[in-house]
Amino acid sequence: MALRVITGLRKGHKLKGPKGESSRPTEDRIKEAIFNIIGSIEENEVVLDLFACTGNIGIEFLSRGAKKVYFSECDRYNLSYMEDNIIHTKFEDKSVILRGDFRKNLMQIRENIDYVYLDPPYKSDFYEKAFEYMIDNVYFNNSLFIVEIDKNIDFSEIYDKLDLVYEKKYGRKYIKFYREKV
Repeated sequence: MALRVITGLRKGHKLKGPKGESSRPTEDRIKEAIFNIIGSIEENEVVLDLFACTGNIGIEFLSRGAKKVYFSECDRYNLSYMEDNIIHTKFEDKSVILRGDFRKNLMQIRENIDYVYLDPPYKSDFYEKAFEYMIDNVYFNNSLFIVEIDKNIDFSEIYDKLDLVYEKKYGRKYIKFYREKV
């Protein structure tokens, strides 16, 4: 799958990604739609790209002006692509790569996060596990959670703690925006 930075400081830079079905980086058309919904990124905003794969989403945030992105990934092949992409786009100074299990990685974050992009493997309980940690955590109180999810996945047991801000269907997947209920 051909990946690229859509706009901003590194517009047009090609990004490397795995071939085949093992990973599914967010497609450019969906990425563009997400950022059209978000609008402009402030230069002081901090992002968490959880289950970052190639770093595609986090790099787009940086290209659009984010101050810093935490990239969390456990797969060594994806980490290799991500590191190459961060170096290629010259965002090393604004990137924090968290390697290994996402639960351990979440505990390393000690600053307020403005955006969380959450796209774990579809056939896992990682949605629930990630939200269990982030809900009621002071560093995520004001975060906008952007969730890429298969249409057949239901994590309704945590809906009562989240407000759905926006959702849109793209084929078999949904992009959903949530904020924590106050």
